[in-house]
Amino acid sequence: MDERMIFSGFGGQGLMTLGKFIAEIMMHQYQVTFFPSYGTEVRGGTAYCHVCASDRPIASPTVEHATCLVVMNQMSYDRFAPVVRPDGLVISNASMIKPTGTHGAARLVEIDASGLANHLGNVRVANMVMLGALLVLKPLAGEREALALLEEKLGAEPGKREILDLNKRALKLGADEARKAVAERS
Repeated sequence: MDERMIFSGFGGQGLMTLGKFIAEIMMHQYQVTFFPSYGTEVRGGTAYCHVCASDRPIASPTVEHATCLVVMNQMSYDRFAPVVRPDGLVISNASMIKPTGTHGAARLVEIDASGLANHLGNVRVANMVMLGALLVLKPLAGEREALALLEEKLGAEPGKREILDLNKRALKLGADEARKAVAERS
């Protein structure tokens, strides 16, 4: 097993949180690295992180040829889609990205993460919509593990129950959308 993933979007869209969630979920079974890039990016600028998971030691935390790209905006798609392997996966935020084909032969799945999050009442859970979709499209871990991690991160804090429930609904909605996308391709 050797996964090389990139999560990218505007600062503030929760891609660092998404990358950390995947890294934490997978570190119980695999060796994992999490490499964020904030640089000069701020809220509204491009932010991204690299997550590598393997059953062998990981030589470098940077991703040169991605097995998976989760991308939330056009600028990030244009920048990172060309580095996805031909047998890789690109999960794009359909309401903010018009694919140009720069992802080559990689499989493209469009999920309207921002629209679905807005439907739930808070665009900030678009990252959890993408997490749910990712766990269906690339079963790196189960939905149960993701829900348990959400509970661990948000469940202990007083007054966070509503936020926890919203994130759980977003995760499940993303998983359902991914299942629909898979069924439509079959």
